[in-house]
Amino acid sequence: MPPAGIPEPDLHGIAFLARVLCGTAFALVHRPDAPLRGPAPPDLSASDAAALAALVADVRETPVVVPDLARHPRTAELSAVHGRAALRFYAGIPLPGSGGRRLGTLLVLDAAPRRGGLTGEQAAGLVTLANQGIRERDILHHLSGMKTERDDLRSITEAAPALIAALDRDEICRFANGNFSRWFGLDPDETVGRSLRAIVGEAFYDARRPLLARAFAGETVSFESPHPKADGRHALVRYEPHRGADRAVADLYLLGVDITAEKDARAALADSALKFRAIAESMPQMVWSTLPDGYHDYYNTRWYEFTGMPEGSTDGEGWNAIFHPGEQEEAWRRWRRSLSTGEPYEIEYRLRRHDGVYRWVLGRAVPIHDPESGAIERWFGTCTDIDDQVRARETLARGREELEAQVAERTAALAEANARLKAEIEERARIEEALHQAQKMEAVGQLTGGIAHDFNNLLTGIVGSLDLMQTRINEGRTQNLTRYAGLAMASAQRAAALTHRLLAFARRQPLEARATDVNRLVSSMDELLRRTLGERVRLEVVVAGGLWLTLCDPNQLENAILNLAINARDAMPDGGRLTIETANAHLDDAYVASEIGVRAGQYVCVCVSDTGAGMSPEVIQRAFDPFFTTKPIGQGTGLGLSMIYGFAKQSDGHVRIYSEVAEGTAVKLYLPRHSGRAVDEPVRATGMPVPRAEHGETVLVVEDDATVRALIGETLTDLGYRVIEAPDGPAGLRILEAPGRIDLVVTDVGLPGLNGRRMIDEALAARPDLRVLFITGYAENAAFGNGHLAPGMRMITKPFAIDAFAAKVRAMIEPGPS
Repeated sequence: MPPAGIPEPDLHGIAFLARVLCGTAFALVHRPDAPLRGPAPPDLSASDAAALAALVADVRETPVVVPDLARHPRTAELSAVHGRAALRFYAGIPLPGSGGRRLGTLLVLDAAPRRGGLTGEQAAGLVTLANQGIRERDILHHLSGMKTERDDLRSITEAAPALIAALDRDEICRFANGNFSRWFGLDPDETVGRSLRAIVGEAFYDARRPLLARAFAGETVSFESPHPKADGRHALVRYEPHRGADRAVADLYLLGVDITAEKDARAALADSALKFRAIAESMPQMVWSTLPDGYHDYYNTRWYEFTGMPEGSTDGEGWNAIFHPGEQEEAWRRWRRSLSTGEPYEIEYRLRRHDGVYRWVLGRAVPIHDPESGAIERWFGTCTDIDDQVRARETLARGREELEAQVAERTAALAEANARLKAEIEERARIEEALHQAQKMEAVGQLTGGIAHDFNNLLTGIVGSLDLMQTRINEGRTQNLTRYAGLAMASAQRAAALTHRLLAFARRQPLEARATDVNRLVSSMDELLRRTLGERVRLEVVVAGGLWLTLCDPNQLENAILNLAINARDAMPDGGRLTIETANAHLDDAYVASEIGVRAGQYVCVCVSDTGAGMSPEVIQRAFDPFFTTKPIGQGTGLGLSMIYGFAKQSDGHVRIYSEVAEGTAVKLYLPRHSGRAVDEPVRATGMPVPRAEHGETVLVVEDDATVRALIGETLTDLGYRVIEAPDGPAGLRILEAPGRIDLVVTDVGLPGLNGRRMIDEALAARPDLRVLFITGYAENAAFGNGHLAPGMRMITKPFAIDAFAAKVRAMIEPGPS
């Protein structure tokens, strides 16, 4: 606040002129502990106004400009930026006062950001307005203090670098200094006593008439006026009402300041800016500029052509998004040092080109200093594409040791990344498994009852047949023994099939995953499907061109398609159309967000759709539950869809049912894309003799169950193999680590303590080419992760037929051509 008794300039008028000059919505003058002056934004709090004024930290002769308040670290969180006013653009300059004190801070604000900030003319105009305030203050102070002393007033006004006059209510000039009179080509004696119309002329008076009316009504009016002779000079004029004792406007004070120099400076600045832009746009380099604090506010066309970014999107710190992460820390360290010390900035780093490729550039920047104060006014910089030079330099400098070091470093990084990825995959699999198991607990009652019912039936057939065989043998009767053995074997095979279905639902079914061409697999099933569906169901197979490969167990996929086809047939008792389609598919993040345990990515899709009875939403919700079926008792086990669900999940895939009652059903099976190539699996012809050992091969059998171990050992010995037996993992590992011939290891997976897979993993260090046949009742995720086996390893599931076991042993010892 100014000292008591000293008049102050019209701060409201200064703010109004600033708003008009800069073309903004708001302008104001902020002074501590005083009301805001000028057209301020609505609901602007005192704390926000003070924070905005504080951006002008020191006395300056140029405005401080913030193109976008929402992106400036000191203003981004202000309520004035986020609230009703939604301020974005800012420019501020101090109003100097007497004795080195600041009278206040002039601020111009707008709701729209300005990437270009102020024009040169606008910046120079704000400087003029700021200086005008102190001039007016001094003039008013002199006028009020010396009003009764005409001679001294004359001396003061003649010495003042301003146009000064006084008009009475009749617009007659009662006082004028020499500058005022000479501005209009008159002597001081010729000015006093004349009307303003006669002094300025008709054209100028017509322009001033509405302004005079406002001033005589009590309003302080400011405007810019050219010289009457149109010689290029301009004055900033102010009408200041002077009130009498009755508070009515008695006369007007006319104050004017020659702003020709300021306008010339603004023109020169605009011309300089135009030349800079012309030079910057003509350069082959990327050119940029920042404010003193490092805020980027200008880029030339080369920058946007190189980066492909929308114009204005990299202002402030927006360019950080295209800056290679590997160089960010060092580049920022050097840039902050240059900003704090004023030293030139230079560094090589990588920028992302519009096509996504990072290229090396040389970044340089130099500060521009104020010639008088030495303060940094701006930073100007360039980015030069030196990618070809850098790569040539690296090629020349890189020696063999450096290449080996880089390979080792890259390998270590990949190993670390692979370990992290593996840990994440294992953790996700663990969480998915826990959730899946928790969900299945709801069906424990139904599952237990279904298992007990089916297995009791199967055990009845096995036990009954064996009991009859034992009775006949004890009685010495051998007739019908073959028939009873067949009945027992049939029940045992049905029990094995039921076990496999249960394991598929629980995602414990051992898989022999291979790169599979689904189009070829579906086409090969055509005859089987038509024979299964019958004549009333019309089959259509639509295979997609360019279908990707998938990694899965083809036998399980065949079973899944066949199960879906049988379900569709049963849903169309009066006939209909069954369609099997294949397609490439992409499951995006939006889709998998609502699906538990599904990863976004590329998949091969097999869709089996029918025109049958369809399902209600309630049936769809329970369709994958074990032993749930809508078929009559005795016509379905309720394990078909649950087996398909387990197969899909164990193959890292997904299955989804789409159905409406009376409209039909579509089941989509998604299997992950595989980038390898399909490999045909050799098939042994049925009815062939059981293959025997040919060269005295040695087989190590590792099995904790003595009965199973003895059965396998006797079978292999009968076939001519030399058999070594081990009762557990540690014993088997000791044999494998000792010297001696071993052509094949047959091992159970679920060994106590050291399981079969861990035993083999440790033995591979001594025998890297070891061939292994795993035997198991189910595949543990911990041992096989998704059920996929490495090359040289195969699996056979308990129970198994002797001839199938022998054929697999022979095929692994002497594999056919690939």
